[in-house]
Amino acid sequence: MKNSLERIKQILNETKMLILDTSVLLCYFIDEIQDINALLEQYIFKADSKITLYGHNLIKTDLFYITCRLMGINEAVNLLNNLEKIKNSINDSWIYKKAANIKCKFPIAISYCFSIALANLLDCPVFFLPEQELQAKLIENINNTFNTKIHLIGI
Repeated sequence: MKNSLERIKQILNETKMLILDTSVLLCYFIDEIQDINALLEQYIFKADSKITLYGHNLIKTDLFYITCRLMGINEAVNLLNNLEKIKNSINDSWIYKKAANIKCKFPIAISYCFSIALANLLDCPVFFLPEQELQAKLIENINNTFNTKIHLIGI
């Protein structure tokens, strides 16, 4: 259920708000996968972007500990400082019940549930990299059950 780059471009042209889950942000800040990073640069990580990026505290936690393990604490602190300049964080108290409801119904990581709950609250797309845990049928079921817009952006 991986979306083509053309489909992702269409979504980015049509949205004003977006959630990028941890995997996508790590890809951008650390892995430097060209197709995805070029797209993110073109639509999101530029001064005149029309898209407002949103996130939650579990994304920051994931980014911090993964970056700390891979590159050290100084790089983790720098990454979060840079992220704060481009992403608006929503207080988790607004989304924890919805995230818990998603987790109750579907066997996925709690951080995914928070990203999906935030996308539901804001009525905007959420992008994930392909993950074993996020199979096409499961994504379809979550989208249908919670009226969400989960999209996998391919590598």
